[in-house]
Amino acid sequence: RHYNGTETNTRGHVIEFMHCKNIVIDNFTILNSPFWTVHPFNSSNIRASNLTIINPQPSPNTDGIDPDSSQDVVIEDSYFRTGDDGVAIKSGWDCYGNTFARPSRDIYIRNLTVSSPTAAGVCIGSEMSGGVVNVSVVDSH
Repeated sequence: RHYNGTETNTRGHVIEFMHCKNIVIDNFTILNSPFWTVHPFNSSNIRASNLTIINPQPSPNTDGIDPDSSQDVVIEDSYFRTGDDGVAIKSGWDCYGNTFARPSRDIYIRNLTVSSPTAAGVCIGSEMSGGVVNVSVVDSH
């Protein structure tokens, strides 16, 4: 339905945190997400580790983790097989991102393995109107 234009509703996230602090996501598996799998929005002090995310390939918009207007994020020691980006760092869409004006910042990604047939392991955007500051990716493939 997505590819032929007949999709009329958005698909849900598996996990979404909004306006939260001190989030720990550790040691579990998520299968077959219909959309962005983990979506922290306007949140801080987030640690995601030892995760396995397995989504259908190819399947549009099935990103692994999408930190959005969030700060102090660590994503580590995990494996993502997705139909889209493994990690997509976001900070708002067009005028909404400009108005909210909260960048994603201080994001550290370590020891992450991503398998995706058509997208990035780690990307900045596409929705990033609020800005992105200080992102590090090490020992990942």
